[in-house]
Amino acid sequence: MIKNERQYRVTQAQAKKIEQALAQLVENSGKSEEVHPLLWKAQQDGLQSQLSELHEELEEYEALKSGQREVLELNSLEELPSALIKGRIASGLSQKELAERLGLKEQQIQRYEATDYGSVGFARILEIIQALGINVREDVFLPSSKVSLNTLFSRLRQIGIERDFIIKRFLPQSAGENLQIDDVSEEQAGSLALRTAALLNRVFGLTSTAIFSSSPLQLNTAAVGMARFKVTKRADETRLSVYTLYAHFLALLILDATSNLPKKPIPTNPNEVREAILSTYGSLTFKHALHYVWSLGVPVLPLNDSGAFHGAFWRVEGRNVIVLKQQTKSVARWLSDLLHELWHAAQEPELNERTVIEDSETAQERRESQEERTATRFSGHIVLAGRAEELVKLCEEEAGGSIERLKRVVPLVAARENVSVASLANYMAFRLSLQGENWWGAASNLQAEDTDYTDPWQTARDYLLERAHFGQLNEVDRNLLLQALSED
Repeated sequence: MIKNERQYRVTQAQAKKIEQALAQLVENSGKSEEVHPLLWKAQQDGLQSQLSELHEELEEYEALKSGQREVLELNSLEELPSALIKGRIASGLSQKELAERLGLKEQQIQRYEATDYGSVGFARILEIIQALGINVREDVFLPSSKVSLNTLFSRLRQIGIERDFIIKRFLPQSAGENLQIDDVSEEQAGSLALRTAALLNRVFGLTSTAIFSSSPLQLNTAAVGMARFKVTKRADETRLSVYTLYAHFLALLILDATSNLPKKPIPTNPNEVREAILSTYGSLTFKHALHYVWSLGVPVLPLNDSGAFHGAFWRVEGRNVIVLKQQTKSVARWLSDLLHELWHAAQEPELNERTVIEDSETAQERRESQEERTATRFSGHIVLAGRAEELVKLCEEEAGGSIERLKRVVPLVAARENVSVASLANYMAFRLSLQGENWWGAASNLQAEDTDYTDPWQTARDYLLERAHFGQLNEVDRNLLLQALSED
């Protein structure tokens, strides 16, 4: 967004340079045989996209200055930063002139706008709104005495939204701002509380009025298919509901950002899936399986928050999206989970809406579910070349029925049969769980070095960043999604 005349002139210069580069590229496109035509087209499309974005920014700024667009009403706190800047421009005020109205220095307004009003006190924001003549709906702002970060954290904790989660995933991250929550002034805390409440409203449907009132808060979980949960009855239902709503919101954003993906039928035969990956990519790795799943039109969203559910699959209006959420860095475990969720995505293709939310491998409900067993066998069949059950039997025979000896036997069998020890350990743990034996700890020990020198979460995250079109999302949603994909 262009905020002042200097940025306007800089943007004009950038647009002119890109126009010249684009014209030169078009002129030279047929003169070199060393560059493939598709590469020429990709470069041209990239420059054209940049140019279009710059022209949109220029046109918006010019329209605001000319009075063609008027900012008359602020309907939600999400609109606050851009509404204040656009309101100033539409009022015909420079940053210096607004500063004079408020008795401030021009540099102060420049800092406010550079950080999207991220650290501005609540009282100051009201002064700026009044100075610009922006109308605000009565339910957008509340009396400042009720608004504070402590109130926000305390109220939301009652419905399972923890303080650390809010700070990590919702607190607005303004450019160049390194704000310590416990050190902000009372006015800054009020402003942050209101802006954070606006983001929470977007995800959970909790209005600022509800959050800062004394009435009981309640989450509406109907939209995420809670009835299809495959999680233990002992799970923290409140926290589970919160995180599922959050993940569901992100999954919808991913579907919006990948609307160009071609939708293809998902094979239900594990041999077909294995052969497709091997013939296309040459080997069966997590990265190659990830590429394959995306090629079917199924985007994959990796999350790295602890607790809550273990994995998820949603189908929304006929489109599938997979959520992976493992704390381990074992590539074999991530590969197994990915193929497991792909099996879910292939089921009941005639349904436009479908949901599966899953707990960890040790949960009794998951062990006893025939659907879950089938999904894991499907995954094991692909990863272990159709020999999963045969390999399990070999391990059991060599261990002489002793579970304690399996930790030594599994690597030996894997090496002799030329299969991944991590994948075999993963499937062995699943098979033992059907007998009521928890061997996941031993399997994790055998998978400790199965990182392939990469973090599978990062691999999936980076692939998502490459394939998704974040420009199709509005700024608020885009920032929420990027915060969800951050490592911290």
